Amino acid sequence: MAKKKINIILIVVVLALWGTVGYRALNRQFAGNEMILEKQSKLDNATINQINKDTFELEKINRDPFLNKQFQTAVAVPRTLISHYKAVKKIVTPIVPKGDPNLQWPNLSYHGYIASKERNEDLVLLTIDSKLRKLKLNDPVNGLIVKKRYKDSIEVYFNSETRMIHLK
Repeated sequence: MAKKKINIILIVVVLALWGTVGYRALNRQFAGNEMILEKQSKLDNATINQINKDTFELEKINRDPFLNKQFQTAVAVPRTLISHYKAVKKIVTPIVPKGDPNLQWPNLSYHGYIASKERNEDLVLLTIDSKLRKLKLNDPVNGLIVKKRYKDSIEVYFNSETRMIHLK
């Protein structure tokens, strides 16, 4: 029974609080402009205080505030740094000069390739102007570069032009 009375009292208190909150909110919306005019007249009489900046110069502290010791002014002597670091040499790839567009393709015939077991490099057997050559992929020879190798053909780049040469 006591709990029931306490619950009823608490519900009445909560309803009273919400009632006052609702009354104030609705009263502000539907109230006249008289209150606003009074507040504005009070704001007109207010003066603004301006704060002027005060400048000053900070002095250097000659003691450590934590250790209570005086600082020693020492001149720093430049040291030569000794290290066992060796500069890494950059590998510069040679730039393949662009060929003249007037150059004609040499006579090419593809004879197959030799696969290396130890290395992952393949040698392409190619006859260039009746001279048999062993070429690696992407190695330039007289402006001629073998780009890709297939089972029955190769892709050759010469003078900014690519062609497929088939096995003979």
